[in-house]
Amino acid sequence: MPANLTFYPTRREFLIAGLASTILAAASPLHAADDPVIPLVPGPEVESFKSAQERLLAKSMVPAKSQFVKLMNPPMTAHVLDGGKGEPVLLIHGGNAIAVQWAPMLVDLQREFHWYAPDRPGCGLTDKFDYSQGTDFKQHAREFIGGIMDALDLRRANLIGNSMGGYWALLFALAEPDRVNKLVLLGSPAASAPPDQRPKRPAVAPGAPSIEGTRAALRGRLVANVDRVSPEMLEACTAGFRLPGAQLSWGTMLSALATPPASGLTYAMHPELKDLKAPTLFVWGDKDIEPPQLGQEMVALAPQARCEIVADAGHIVWLDQPEQCSKLTIDFLKHG
Repeated sequence: MPANLTFYPTRREFLIAGLASTILAAASPLHAADDPVIPLVPGPEVESFKSAQERLLAKSMVPAKSQFVKLMNPPMTAHVLDGGKGEPVLLIHGGNAIAVQWAPMLVDLQREFHWYAPDRPGCGLTDKFDYSQGTDFKQHAREFIGGIMDALDLRRANLIGNSMGGYWALLFALAEPDRVNKLVLLGSPAASAPPDQRPKRPAVAPGAPSIEGTRAALRGRLVANVDRVSPEMLEACTAGFRLPGAQLSWGTMLSALATPPASGLTYAMHPELKDLKAPTLFVWGDKDIEPPQLGQEMVALAPQARCEIVADAGHIVWLDQPEQCSKLTIDFLKHG
């Protein structure tokens, strides 16, 4: 499986991913058949990822603390980067990405806020996760964010999310309105379009994750111009998908999300948006994998929301336009 960072596959690709992941799960010595949590096992891939993460943070001029916290639900060990000082901001990354992918924005956020960026289950240095075990995906997402906040002793925080992380952040903000100050969604939350209008995954050659595979996954609508992505970012993202259990986690999640009601994702949440209490900012690249008018449609449904469209930017909008995304985000969090 290539080093894709975030995409919306077709149903056929969901099923293929699920079959492949089932085979991987059966063969993996890390995985117990009745336990969805797959502990991350130390080894050369882990050390390689840690080194790539450190190089990217140094390149981005972001001093960060790397810590591990224990969660009750799901019962797992999660990795969190944090830095800066001030009002807390929790960043939830997308797809099969990694927390350090936020690095181009963190250099500005650290001057105004105390930011926290966890690796989601199955990603980075957080334990891997087998989603073929019948996980209630919505509950899983809400419990993960709530568990991270509890472990970090955060009663309330601002939430920032991208893609799948944007969907998770929306779920949490609706379920726990007293714990969310403001909400920023950078790039389209996962599957914002109706099912029959969702973009297909680009054709990518199969094989082991590689730098060129990561460039290929980013090129096009994930970023408007892949030449803006630093070598350190490419290395960190590639190293993340080489981690033991990462492909199993991603494949089983894709397979699980092919089945209703999980397959509805953000589009299915439209009726709930009227109850969204947190002031919300959508930041949408004009070349996102899903068109900006979808964000404008959601703004019309939510009582305290607005949408800013960023020119010459794709789905991972801050990789194209980090300064503009940082400014929009910081201004909104500070002034509304």
